[in-house]
Amino acid sequence: MILIEARDTLMDLGLTHSQLDFSARWLGKQPSCVVARGQEPSAEALLALAGRVTREAMQMRRVFRHAEASALDALSAKVWSELLARYAGQPETA
Repeated sequence: MILIEARDTLMDLGLTHSQLDFSARWLGKQPSCVVARGQEPSAEALLALAGRVTREAMQMRRVFRHAEASALDALSAKVWSELLARYAGQPETA
């Protein structure tokens, strides 16, 4: 699941320290969010994650932490791929 991979990547980079922190800070969700329940993430959660990861990658570049920025770019690409695979081409709901 993309959220578990994202959480683990962010933990490896020292950017989150727990499931609770990941849910609140990176997904903008309450602690009992989708990762804890094993559910598929919403588009809203994936968009929040992609945006935050992209902003953090930009910040890493500003302080010359290019290896971390590259890891975050790769993570962002995976999140966007997940979003596109799920939602691209689906009719809009009114």
